Amino acid sequence: MRRWRRLLPLLAVAACSNLEEGQGGVVALEIQLPATTTIEVGEQVQLSARALDADGEAVDATIDWRSSGTALTVDATGLVTAVTAGAAQVQAAVGALASEQVSFNVRARADTVIIVGDSVFTIPVAADPPVTANPTIRLDTFSPPGPVGSQLVIFDITQPVAGAIPVVQLSNGAQSDTVSTTSEGLATVALSLVTGQVPPDTAIVEVRANRLRGAVVPGSGQRFIILFQ
Repeated sequence: MRRWRRLLPLLAVAACSNLEEGQGGVVALEIQLPATTTIEVGEQVQLSARALDADGEAVDATIDWRSSGTALTVDATGLVTAVTAGAAQVQAAVGALASEQVSFNVRARADTVIIVGDSVFTIPVAADPPVTANPTIRLDTFSPPGPVGSQLVIFDITQPVAGAIPVVQLSNGAQSDTVSTTSEGLATVALSLVTGQVPPDTAIVEVRANRLRGAVVPGSGQRFIILFQ
C-alpha cells in the first residue's frame, strides 16, 4: 500500500511562508511513498508529489526531482530506476524549496544459478568417519557482472521422499535448508546419511532461488545427484 508522507522543506516553515510570489506560496511538499524502498537493479518505482500552501492546500507548481548517488536515477516525472547496488536518495523540489530525502536501498538482481564444482557425488556407505556430499551453487548478476551476496537459496531433497524416518538429511537435519549466499555469491549444504538407516541407491537435491518480488531466478531447478556405494 502506498502512503503519503509530508516532507517539510529544509527551510523553517516561517521562512517558507514568505516565499516570493513567483513560487506560488509553496511551503511544503507531500510525496507518495512506494510500499517499499528496497528495490533490485533494473526495477522502476513511480513517485509522485504535491506542493502545498500554508493552509495545506495543493498548489499547481512544477515539481523537480533530484537523486544523489549512482545507485539509481530519477526522471522529470518522478520515475525511479535502480541502476547498481548501493544506497541513494531522492528529493522533490519546487524552485529553491527542497523536501527531505527519501532513502532507497538498491540490491543486486540475481540473474542466474550456477553449479560450482561437481553435480554428481559418490558417498562410500562404509566410510568411517561418515562422508558427506557438499552441493554448492553461485548466484550471479549480469548488470554489472558479479556475485550476489546475502541472497536466500533453497536446497530440497526430492529423492528419496522422506518417510516417517528420513534416510538422508541436509546440514540442518531436515529435508530442506535455506542458505544465505556469501559475499562471493556462494551457498553450500552438506548431505549425509541418517545414522542407523539403510542408505538409498541415489539421493537428489534440487536448488532454487527467488528474486526480491518472487520471480524465480533462471537456473533454478538444477539438481545434484548423490550415489551411495
